[in-house]
Amino acid sequence: MKKTLTRILLIGLCLVSSLSQAWAASDGAISLTWENDAFTGTDNNYTNGVGFTWVSGAIDTDNDGLVEQWTDLWSFLPFVADSEYQTYASWSVVQEMNTPDDDTIPNPSEDDQPFSGILYIDSTLYAQKEDWMHLWQLKLGVVGPMSHAEDVQRGFHKVIGANKPHGWDTQLPNEAVVNLTYTVAHLVAAGSVGDSAQWRLVPIGTLGLGNYFTGAGAGVYGEVGWNLVDALGVSALRSGFNVASTVGVKPLAEWSFSFFGGIGAYGVAHYLPLDGTLFRDSRSVDSNPLIGMVSAGFCLRRGTFSLSYSNTFFSETFETERHKTDFGTLGMSWTF
Repeated sequence: MKKTLTRILLIGLCLVSSLSQAWAASDGAISLTWENDAFTGTDNNYTNGVGFTWVSGAIDTDNDGLVEQWTDLWSFLPFVADSEYQTYASWSVVQEMNTPDDDTIPNPSEDDQPFSGILYIDSTLYAQKEDWMHLWQLKLGVVGPMSHAEDVQRGFHKVIGANKPHGWDTQLPNEAVVNLTYTVAHLVAAGSVGDSAQWRLVPIGTLGLGNYFTGAGAGVYGEVGWNLVDALGVSALRSGFNVASTVGVKPLAEWSFSFFGGIGAYGVAHYLPLDGTLFRDSRSVDSNPLIGMVSAGFCLRRGTFSLSYSNTFFSETFETERHKTDFGTLGMSWTF
């Protein structure tokens, strides 16, 4: 357990070290995100996710730093480095794990969610213009024993005194993960409630291609609160560890508090934790072609710090699912 956590920590530290020059050159943010179904009283399907994210400040492509060079490499993508848009970048180190309904059985039923651990780096470019946000996300990583999800879950269960998980010998095999995702958000309506509160409504659309997720999604989220920041994106309608709510946000001199909620639906052609690996034989279940979700939570901001929490609930994700997927998301961010 200690060796595994050390490896994950070293990856994060290497990422931070390589970006240290950009930290000093521009404003930005760092975020910690923890997702777990213990928040909703369950222990199955998507059961845990931990991510560390660094978000840049506004990028000046005339400079020749690491972040600027990376952005210039992808400037052929629509809206990226466009003179009419402000471009930002982020990198995340993430570990996710999925388990069947009963993770104490050494040989779980083959018609249930298979065990899987996924360790990856997300590189995301954000193009922001007035009421629009465009995101291009490249996911690179590995699924299988190399993710060390088994070690992390067993160690965590030992610490909290939970049942020892079995069945990891049946997890998805090692395979590289490569995925490209495009997401767009648009502020279609906003207004005031009384003399001090504000509200906004933001539709979202997404397209994914790769062996992690291939499909499309659409939805909408609403937010109401006091001193709303000028950012599109909250924990609702999550796409990986989406930290769009920190992009371009400056430290606040007063409190900001909001409630948010969203609904969405995904058309799924392939989803790795359910449909299994593409290039090696593995356990799998057929994901439902259409999956719905709802999410709701709150966000609190003051100075350089923000705290958010939300609960997310999915419709049936595969035909023989014992219990529907749900989890809580706890996020903390610091601007600099």
